[in-house]
Amino acid sequence: MEKLRVAVNGTELEVNQYPRNGETIVFIHFSGGNLAQWNGVVPYFINKYHIVTLDLRGHGKSEKVMNGYTLDNMAIDIIEVMNQLGIEKAHIVGSSLGGEIAVNLAAHFPERVRSIVAEGAIQNYFGKNGVCDIAKEEIPNKKIELRTKRANKSNPVFDSIVEKIEMAKQNYEQGGILWNQQIEEFERYDSSETGNGKYTSACPKWVIDKYLEDFWDIKFEKYFENVICPVLMLPSEEEWKSKEIKEGIENFQKLLRSSQVVVIPGGSHAYVTFQYPLEFSKAIQAFHKDIDQY
Repeated sequence: MEKLRVAVNGTELEVNQYPRNGETIVFIHFSGGNLAQWNGVVPYFINKYHIVTLDLRGHGKSEKVMNGYTLDNMAIDIIEVMNQLGIEKAHIVGSSLGGEIAVNLAAHFPERVRSIVAEGAIQNYFGKNGVCDIAKEEIPNKKIELRTKRANKSNPVFDSIVEKIEMAKQNYEQGGILWNQQIEEFERYDSSETGNGKYTSACPKWVIDKYLEDFWDIKFEKYFENVICPVLMLPSEEEWKSKEIKEGIENFQKLLRSSQVVVIPGGSHAYVTFQYPLEFSKAIQAFHKDIDQY
């Protein structure tokens, strides 16, 4: 595996590139995450694919530039990584935010995307089947409320990486997600020294704040209606049980030429790669096999 610093679109990204053993898969992590999300998944693909993992701008070990945290811009980041690595076309596998970027990529750069896998349900924030279904005239005040809540939050600071990991372990287990080696690797990678001997998350809170300002106004149907490649959606079991989320996914599917939905039992939004890496990988491999036959 080759570790790279790739200058793209006004920033520098941390990129891991594996041997070129077949078609390329670019894995894109969730919001606040990092490339270590894929540590348990990569071994299932490296013998038959060319794997690329990366830290999105503002995340992990990538540069923390002040601007550019929109889906459009982060999609361009991915295209420029592909250009610099000499990748003409790739399968894109994204988790939560990564899946949203994948849809954006396929809509704006259809000639560069072979297929999409979106882990975690994709939803508009506002509107029917969205996270928050309120009248249009109520949205400005709701945004003010959301910004106020965000302003009162901050990334925790710890005296050591060990303390940070112990707190993360408690949070995962309280959320019903069993702690394992892959999660520990992910959380250790996410640890950043503050400059005074203390540690916090490698992704600053303001990065997520800037991304949310873009996310709140997105209508994903505008992307899906321009996607021509096959799409595999992997909502969590809980999401698929939600009438609103399921209906939203089915409406997105109506805009697509070729799509599948697979639900991995017990999986949580954005954490299936930690919980069930084998099942996650098998679902993607079966999807790619169907594409080849098609």
